[in-house]
Amino acid sequence: MDRLKITTFFTLLGFALVILRLFQIQIISHEYYQMKAEAAHRRGEEIPAERGKIFASGGVLVTNEEAYRVSANPQKVEDPEGVAEKLVAVFMEDSRFLSYNPVPVEEDDPRAFHAARIAELLARKEQRGVDLARKVAAAQVAKIKGMSITGLFFSPDERRFYPEGPMAAPLTGFVAFDEDGRDQGYNGLEGYYNGDLRGKAGRIIREYDERTGDPILIGDSTELAAQKGADLYLTIHRGVQGVLERKIAEGVRRYGAKSGSFVVLDARTGYVLAMGNYPSFDPGNFNAPQEEGNPYPREFRNLALATTYEPGSVMKGITLAAGLDSGKITPAWEFVDDGPLKLGATTINTWDGKHWGKQNLAQLLQKSNNVGAAKLALEIDRDTLRSYFLNFGFGSQLGIDLEGEEAGLVKELKEWRQVDLANAGFGQGVGVTALQMVSAYAAIANGGVLMKPQVVERLIDRNGRQVNFSPEPIRRVISPETSEVLVELLRTAVEGGESVALRDLNYRISGKTGTAQIPVEGKYDPNKTNATFVGFPFKDRSFVMLIRLEEPSSSTFSATTVVPLWVEVFREIAPLFGISPDR
Repeated sequence: MDRLKITTFFTLLGFALVILRLFQIQIISHEYYQMKAEAAHRRGEEIPAERGKIFASGGVLVTNEEAYRVSANPQKVEDPEGVAEKLVAVFMEDSRFLSYNPVPVEEDDPRAFHAARIAELLARKEQRGVDLARKVAAAQVAKIKGMSITGLFFSPDERRFYPEGPMAAPLTGFVAFDEDGRDQGYNGLEGYYNGDLRGKAGRIIREYDERTGDPILIGDSTELAAQKGADLYLTIHRGVQGVLERKIAEGVRRYGAKSGSFVVLDARTGYVLAMGNYPSFDPGNFNAPQEEGNPYPREFRNLALATTYEPGSVMKGITLAAGLDSGKITPAWEFVDDGPLKLGATTINTWDGKHWGKQNLAQLLQKSNNVGAAKLALEIDRDTLRSYFLNFGFGSQLGIDLEGEEAGLVKELKEWRQVDLANAGFGQGVGVTALQMVSAYAAIANGGVLMKPQVVERLIDRNGRQVNFSPEPIRRVISPETSEVLVELLRTAVEGGESVALRDLNYRISGKTGTAQIPVEGKYDPNKTNATFVGFPFKDRSFVMLIRLEEPSSSTFSATTVVPLWVEVFREIAPLFGISPDR
């Protein structure tokens, strides 16, 4: 009897424990086990957002094209090596494939590398999903689908498309991947406006067959739609941009320069009408191998704002502005050029060693006289000249809406010795960007106001809401009266200057040349120069254009290199602005 009671007790206890456990699972921990069960057969996938487009002058500069992520279930692939060879043969038909599926630098056979990589992924039989390639063109995907290879699947993975090829590439930047494999803009507009352009990814949760790993077509699914990125509308004039890109490439080759860069600004608004450089790159194929026989390596930077250089004599216009506007000199100021100027152990001479006796401001500019500019800087004093340099925007970022802007260099006041002051008067010892210099001359042209340069005029989001970016003054740097005096002086500098190309131009131009020796190992190399010309139509003043050639080898002087190039460009673009010859 006691044994029966004991047996009954333990039996009932067992039933009680089972009931208690079922209560815990079904009631207390119901949500936990439900989530665990769902996780076993429900998986979430990110839905990429459509990246915003970029427009210029009513045309599409950057858009998107259909492309796919190619993935596979290795458990369903019977011949990993054979399938890998077939896939890579199709992938490599697309010239852009390697930009999104790069090969390590040490690998010299991209096809063999990808075939081995994909074969290794397909051999992982313990996995049900592996990514084989990103952003594969729609044409290649259609061809692969026609091969009837089991175990492959494809998901949308749009890529950037450039209807006008590499036009404005240093300005637009490019799109690659971040460390998590998501689209990320780099450089230029793509980098600066990445947060606006990329939109917001969506998400879809589907039911999957636990045995095969395939989605259940009639199963439950939950989808959060992706939100498209905003579109950008630029200030760029595509006609002007096209002319400049063609001519800068011609100029670099013709004069044997290392590179060339250009900026065209609307003087009144600060809007960038054209900007770029040669060499450049193809934003749609940014990892492509270097072309055989091309001596110019790809350049991803926007040289107009991402490189700092000593400007040379083009700075003389700013030195005159400082002297006149501060009241340190009057338009009647004169100096005597009676030989080289000696300051301690340093001797400052004219560029050609000639000396001209008594000279005025117009003659200083016409002959680009370094002795006169140095004497003028000493007359102004270091506090005043440095202050005007800073006010004109040198030594700090202007705030343009592009990634990669450099600040330039204006030394601390305590570092300005007398010789540094004299040298600064003609653009030595000061580091600027082309964007800073053209913006400074735009201020001279527009009546004395430094404008914030900008590339995007408006932004339109997915809901059609429009954000306009109005012209933004930074500060007044000189008075309107000083501006008018300078514009006239810069006109006389052109018409009475050393350049035959400018003298023969049938348009009246205000501007200044700059031939700046490049410092090498602490000394200026007379055989290496930066050649610059910046100018604008004297009467219209609607735009200011700067062109710079880095180390032209056919001649070290701007008058015989960059100035003829600038004149050729001006003749082509003046009609686009409705400007007629006026001399």
